[in-house]
Amino acid sequence: MKKIVLTALGMMFITSSAFAASMGISGTALYYNASGSETVKSSSQKNENDENGVAPIASIFIEKETNNGGVVGIEVVPYGAKVADFDNARTDTDTDDASDTAGNKKGDVNFKNHITLYVEKPVDGPMDGSFVKFGISTVSIETDESVATGSTYGDERVNGLMLGFGKKTERSDGTFIKIVGEVARYQGATFEGSADSDGVKNTIELDDFTTAGLKFSIGKSF
Repeated sequence: MKKIVLTALGMMFITSSAFAASMGISGTALYYNASGSETVKSSSQKNENDENGVAPIASIFIEKETNNGGVVGIEVVPYGAKVADFDNARTDTDTDDASDTAGNKKGDVNFKNHITLYVEKPVDGPMDGSFVKFGISTVSIETDESVATGSTYGDERVNGLMLGFGKKTERSDGTFIKIVGEVARYQGATFEGSADSDGVKNTIELDDFTTAGLKFSIGKSF
């Protein structure tokens, strides 16, 4: 994690010292749409599911202006942001394993250590200050679960691509406001549960998934 942040910051600030530096905070209303399947231990039963919803996300950013009026920056979500939860009842399908039990599967899904490297390019449009935005993201998907079978799952890091369109309003005191609509596509991942007494474990396959967000940012140039 530290190496990723330091490398990203280094790439930003080795550019000309004449460029203006800015920093600020953002709040995003994030819509997600994801699907996947769970393969249940030794029974090999596959359960498919899909989820969608809206989650609030806060982030911080540092960026620099380029010679052509564009922007390069890094945005970090500095905490584990909850984006979804689950509460599913399931019967015991592993009848050959006396240690397995039926019950509810409860837990949260978090975006952890979410980092985005992005560029913004001014464009002509009906609104002054319009720009398009491109970004590359990396995030750890973390599950905090309480499962009747006792299974636990590790984190998995995935990458994504982001495209956005926004408007920037600059003020005379050096502060600015940006409103951006963003769409991102992330790669899927495989989560393997902890093995039970028989040495078998559940497997969850997360498909590639999409997010869309409306972001409000406020910052200051130095």
